[in-house]
Amino acid sequence: MNPNPDVIGCEEVVDILENIPSDGERRAATDGEHRTTSSRGFRLRRLASFNIFRSPENDHDDSSATVGAINLASVVLEQAAGESAEESKISALDSIKKTDDIYNISASENDEQIDPLSNDHIGIVANYFSVGLMIGGSTSLLYPILIVKSGATASLMAASYAVVMVFWSYKIVFGFLSDCFPIFGYKRKPYIVIGWSFCAVVLMLLADKGDDIDPRNLVIMLSIANLGYVWADVSADGFMVWVAHREPIEKRGKMQTLVYSMNKLGQIAINLLILSGLSGPSMNCPGYESDTDVPCTTEAVVLKRVDTELLQSNPNRWCYEQCHDATFGWDLSMPEFALSICFVIAASIPLYIRLKEDKVEAEPRGAFLNAFWKQLQRRAAWQVILYGMISHITFGVMNAAKMPANYVWLDLHTFQHQIMVIFEKLVFFIGLSLVRTYALNISWRKLVLVGSTTVLVFNSLYFIIIYDVWRDAWFYMMLVHCSCTH
Repeated sequence: MNPNPDVIGCEEVVDILENIPSDGERRAATDGEHRTTSSRGFRLRRLASFNIFRSPENDHDDSSATVGAINLASVVLEQAAGESAEESKISALDSIKKTDDIYNISASENDEQIDPLSNDHIGIVANYFSVGLMIGGSTSLLYPILIVKSGATASLMAASYAVVMVFWSYKIVFGFLSDCFPIFGYKRKPYIVIGWSFCAVVLMLLADKGDDIDPRNLVIMLSIANLGYVWADVSADGFMVWVAHREPIEKRGKMQTLVYSMNKLGQIAINLLILSGLSGPSMNCPGYESDTDVPCTTEAVVLKRVDTELLQSNPNRWCYEQCHDATFGWDLSMPEFALSICFVIAASIPLYIRLKEDKVEAEPRGAFLNAFWKQLQRRAAWQVILYGMISHITFGVMNAAKMPANYVWLDLHTFQHQIMVIFEKLVFFIGLSLVRTYALNISWRKLVLVGSTTVLVFNSLYFIIIYDVWRDAWFYMMLVHCSCTH
């Protein structure tokens, strides 16, 4: 017996439980064979290889044991109030700061009630809305520009999409820079502001190019703009981890589901803009000319895509008439489209500057990488990463022929395509809202299993379209919506 004077209300000697890196050790801490019985009759379980309380004079002997002690008396009192021993021990474990925590979450901090609309946090909500605008705009713009207007091949469409999204593959690099190279003591805010400012500048340059920009140059400029917002998004993800650890455990995840709901809301907003602005004749009628002083094209590549009835009825002035594929009689110009996104980004920058973030000192890169490696060795980390990789490989494979096939088989033009995308994002938004309200404490394993199985069932119905059993645009959109629901 070696009583610790710093612990009040405990009559036994126990050591500090610290650095529980995995669920296995958490279970071992509560389900192990080594048990102690308090004088009050409560049976407490502990792992023999761990110290539960440590005297202060031994603190300097173990650099990994600087996080403090679990107050066993509080655990006993919680049990007296009706909480089980296992629940009390796990609650105590959840309150400990891991010494290898690369996000520097303090164990002494109490849970906070996070107000997403406060000056301290509204910037992070605005950030994810802007991310939705950019990711929705840069990807949804490819279908009307490349497939509908330009008649691009499947391989060109797939390559263009890969180029636009290429910088998402460098998230780990941006995260390392944000973690290890704070600017004026801040890890997140400066990189968020820099990333969005860079993105806004590229969008202004894109607007300056006008409507006559070559589709290849458009793809390159969208990719460069994505470099800025991906960097900002990675820094915002780090900020979200910092915020999420400060939410009460029973409400943890509400802020995360809120910001990703805002992401989908941003995608809905930009797709509504594409729906209303890019469903006119300039985008959907091959060879269309709004200026009657410009002669109709004679290029065979364009002529073979022109509506046959329109070409035969007016062989000399067909290009000045609106074809049946155009839903509206107006078009949104590329400068107007780019500047509309740029305006929202620029208006949000003051909100990013006002984010509440603690100042920190630059961490040695070697120590950070060592802590990062230890994080990866935890089962809770590497299993989630492995699941993410496998799910992207299996569910994220893109068929290069999908977009051209939709256009040819289903006559899916800009208006219908955007309706499909908007409903897809809307269903996703509603699903996140339901999870945020009702399903935070449901096992994610069950959700993933049910969702994955349902997606496989609905995706198998695509064979009806592939084998020409029934090719209908609205049936296709129904399949997409049902898949997104899960």
